Amino acid sequence: MNNPIYLIYSILLSGLILHGCSGSVPKKPATPTQPNNKVVWADDGSEVAVVVHRFEEKRGSLPSGTTDKRHFKHRILVQNLGEDKRRTITEWRDYQNGQIFYMKQAGYFVVESLLGNGARRFDKIALNGNEILIIETPDTEHQGCRDKEPTSPKMPKPARVQHTVIPSPDGQQLAYIYSPACGKVTVEFLHANNLSLFDSQTMDVDEPMNATWHIDGYVILATNSNAWKVTALAPPEPITSPKCLSPVTTSSDVSLEGKRVSFEGDKLVTKDVGSQKAFGCH
Repeated sequence: MNNPIYLIYSILLSGLILHGCSGSVPKKPATPTQPNNKVVWADDGSEVAVVVHRFEEKRGSLPSGTTDKRHFKHRILVQNLGEDKRRTITEWRDYQNGQIFYMKQAGYFVVESLLGNGARRFDKIALNGNEILIIETPDTEHQGCRDKEPTSPKMPKPARVQHTVIPSPDGQQLAYIYSPACGKVTVEFLHANNLSLFDSQTMDVDEPMNATWHIDGYVILATNSNAWKVTALAPPEPITSPKCLSPVTTSSDVSLEGKRVSFEGDKLVTKDVGSQKAFGCH
């Protein structure tokens, strides 16, 4: 004779097994993450600017088993190294950030945001958080010189410079540097206070090029073998190649006194790296 209690238990157990087999496995939710991403000195070395990222992370969600990161946002804070408290400059801003320059003496930041598909934007952000767009660059498909991209590591890189906006050492000017076409480099000089263009210089190049400001207030464009001095309201002129091309201005991860700032976990630390690693090592 069948035991009624046993029959009820068997029916319930069978239902659970069938439900588990027929139901889909729930997807693992994305985990919000907020790591410290970048830190740079103010141009006067009095404090640092910290960029904090926020994004969703799904581990093992890609076919390769790697982490899928999406919905990037970032915000900017400033901190005196002698204190733990940070002062918030911006609320959460869309996109992953690229370069940041903290021109404290002139009262602003220049912040690069990575828009995807190779497009980027550069914003000027005041110390109270107000911001204004400086420039938004084309995506990869619409950038000049795209058809010259190497198809193998052995092919030479195209003669151009990457889009960038770099503040002058005193923060009074901005240099917007880009290649309008292969073999061309343009430097547009803007007044930092109102972003008005006051001069533009274009020159021919036959190699990939890097850019930096000189401590005396002019832009250096350099290839592996040559360099030029580019000044507003004057034609470019050849100069001796500089000793270094980085840092590119007075705000970077290395102070003018030669102290590098970085994160060890969540803690800010500094290390003496010498003045030869600081801006002005030209």
